[in-house]
Amino acid sequence: MRGNWSYHMVRGDFRLCMDQSAQAMELAERFNDPGIWMEALWQPAATLLFRADFAGARQFFERALNNYEDRERCRYWLRYTGEDTGVCLRALYSTTLWHLGYPDQAFKAGRGARELARHVRSPFSLGFALYNVNWVLQLSRLGVEGLAAAEEQIKLATEQGFAWWLTTAIMSRGAALLLQGRLDEALQDLQKGLEAYRATGSGMALPYYHSILGDAYTQAGRFGDALCALDEGLVLAEKNDDRSSEAELHRLKGELLLAKSNDQASAKDCFIMAVETSRRQQSKSWELRAKMSLARLWQRQGRSDEARAALAAVYGTYTEGFTTPDLVDAKALLDSMA
Repeated sequence: MRGNWSYHMVRGDFRLCMDQSAQAMELAERFNDPGIWMEALWQPAATLLFRADFAGARQFFERALNNYEDRERCRYWLRYTGEDTGVCLRALYSTTLWHLGYPDQAFKAGRGARELARHVRSPFSLGFALYNVNWVLQLSRLGVEGLAAAEEQIKLATEQGFAWWLTTAIMSRGAALLLQGRLDEALQDLQKGLEAYRATGSGMALPYYHSILGDAYTQAGRFGDALCALDEGLVLAEKNDDRSSEAELHRLKGELLLAKSNDQASAKDCFIMAVETSRRQQSKSWELRAKMSLARLWQRQGRSDEARAALAAVYGTYTEGFTTPDLVDAKALLDSMA
């Protein structure tokens, strides 16, 4: 069951993965063994994250980590699965927490995944942890830290012959370079990494990678390529039910329309779609970013009071992470409209 589910996860067959997760849960119910519960809970947790049911995913992550984790059992199952499930759970739990608006807790969970992988001396599990640490750092717009993590993952993947981790690491490096303004290098890595990734038959997280590539093309003034990348990301999100970057794809399309032709009406529609999508999915972080884009547009149109109220509504729900770039920018934008 674990092998079949993993195969289809990497392929991006998330609707099928939900059915397979249900079968794993039925097996755990039948045996009522803590080790099997730990392995089974990992499947719906990860699947729901990619389907953008972040609150639902969190429940499964926490149920597994709080009730069923046992280091001896995890070592036992590592021999059969090739991954330490405690590492995997913490790694994707960090991404879930970021979406739900807890960036500090997300960083803590990511560090825990990386430290545990080193402790159990499982190189493949360390690759998994680094992949997801890179993901959260990119989402958080921390380019320097992201570049260091990507380089570590590239070194590990090269030494161990982990071809899949190498393709994702190259894209992570490209994302980190983009955050640092190194546009030509970023595009080279993103294009090279995505081509190699797709050549493996992988479909998981393709909408996420297309969002980064589309952003890079927009920054380079290659607006036609940017539109193709973002539209393809949205098509893949619908096809695979891989919706964890859906809101950001809509937002980036709005930013593209402004950069290309200053089409404020169409950009506003994209930002509204991003806000509505993020709220439906309960991704507070995507909602914050979408409302910043919308607030900047409204501010340009002389609607500062409306813009400030919309942005303050989501900013005011945060209780941590106030030094992260998105929250710093949101606070500065709110102050500019005071």
